[in-house]
Amino acid sequence: MSKESFQYPETQELFRQIEEVSQRSSVSRAIAFEDFLQCCVSALGHPLMEDEYLATIEKHKEGPTGKRGVDVLAKAFADLIRLTEASDADLLGDCYQGSITYGERGQFLTPAPLASLMATMSLPAEDTGLEGRRSISDPACGSGRMLLAAAAIQPNWHFVGCDIDRRCVQMACINMSLRNHYSHIVWGNSLSNETKLIYETGRVQVWRNAIRKVQRVPLPDREPETLDLSPTESCEGQDEETQAHSGPSHQLHLF
Repeated sequence: MSKESFQYPETQELFRQIEEVSQRSSVSRAIAFEDFLQCCVSALGHPLMEDEYLATIEKHKEGPTGKRGVDVLAKAFADLIRLTEASDADLLGDCYQGSITYGERGQFLTPAPLASLMATMSLPAEDTGLEGRRSISDPACGSGRMLLAAAAIQPNWHFVGCDIDRRCVQMACINMSLRNHYSHIVWGNSLSNETKLIYETGRVQVWRNAIRKVQRVPLPDREPETLDLSPTESCEGQDEETQAHSGPSHQLHLF
């Protein structure tokens, strides 16, 4: 097995907790991590996801109180909040890639500095506030690093992420929830338009829980944006082959 490797020093502390859950509950590291994610989502979605929480911890209840896997899961959740607040880093994604998947199936998460660079190049520098809220979508969001980078610039916008891997969906959901960003994170396939589950975050003041399940992603209440794709003046007079390679005169805001 590959050696664990983490970008952030805080991840090592979280990793030790996952390893302890694995040993105390006699489950694999991957299962311990997946159950940890489900416990975090369920706790942030309390009381609506209490049944899911109780079902998840069932395999971690063996042993005397204080030395069970479930006791470590509870402490790991508290530590995740504390470490995330101190570092503001994607510790879940770092732990996932550095000790669970090791980039299996080419699943490497976008480095945070690159995500920040792309968001800076694509978004307005000044906070537009709620009045200028727009929606940003990442069709393969992973642990949500692109969305987090965009939210660092425009915290009042609406963030939509989708991923085919449920672990990634839960990591992105937890990351957005801990920072109280309004988002919808979809477990599904962006290419086939398949949707299995949608989590909503960032409305704790309305629903009294940080995460809840919803049936659909709300669309912005506005007319579709019209883009002018006609050639610019600089393209006039060019032959057809040159214009074909020059591309449209305006680009969509992607990151």
